[in-house]
Amino acid sequence: MTDGTNRRSFLATTGTSTAAALAGCSGGSPPQTDDGNETTENDDESEAEATDPTEATQATLTLQVQPDQEALTTAQENLQEQIEEGELTRQEAQEELQSTQAELTAEAVRAYEETAADADGVSVEDAGPEYGLLRVNAPAATFVRGLQDGDVSAVLPSEYYDQYIQQQQIQEQIATQQEDNGNTTDG
Repeated sequence: MTDGTNRRSFLATTGTSTAAALAGCSGGSPPQTDDGNETTENDDESEAEATDPTEATQATLTLQVQPDQEALTTAQENLQEQIEEGELTRQEAQEELQSTQAELTAEAVRAYEETAADADGVSVEDAGPEYGLLRVNAPAATFVRGLQDGDVSAVLPSEYYDQYIQQQQIQEQIATQQEDNGNTTDG
């Protein structure tokens, strides 16, 4: 199973949860007042004026960023040329491409972290540069803006950060064990 397949299946299974997380899991029922009565649009307009519109609700969600697609495409084209010229085997080119993709993904995570450090109300709680994941606490508008700008490729519930990292570590351990077992049977 490739990293691309893992990410696709991960994103496919979490898409619905993401929509619910961004929507605040609202069930469509009207908001309740402190006394338990439903509020309507006409209720106490002065209360609406007292709410500061710049004060946004903070949320902690998992973000996935992608490597610079232009740089990745350029790397792919260069490696294809090297294969055609006989400078690299397909296996070597694939390994080089994976390495380049990992570097570009880590660079995208670092760039997001630097941007977040300069933004008010945004903090990166955890980062997995090798996976392109960050757990971020920010106003909800920050997540939407990141998707719109293309800085972020997916917004997922907070707990998926730990689940995805754990899944990847298990797969890496299995691959290492299989590699070790293959080396011991060859010797």
